[in-house]
Amino acid sequence: MSREHTEIERLIRRIGRHLDDAPQGIRADQIDDLRATLYGLDAVLTLHFAQEDEALFTLVPFVDDAVPSSA
Repeated sequence: MSREHTEIERLIRRIGRHLDDAPQGIRADQIDDLRATLYGLDAVLTLHFAQEDEALFTLVPFVDDAVPSSA
């Protein structure tokens, strides 16, 4: 997952550069690249969170709800 963290940081820096280059607002010539960057960030974050959930759920002990507890 460290490669994903690196890619997330790269995309965030790229968005930051767009914002730094446009103190008065996003220019028309930035829109396509900014949109592509945001879509890329969304895709990487979606995958990253899914993988984290999958990894974390493997640590949770299985509880069978069909079997009543003896409390």
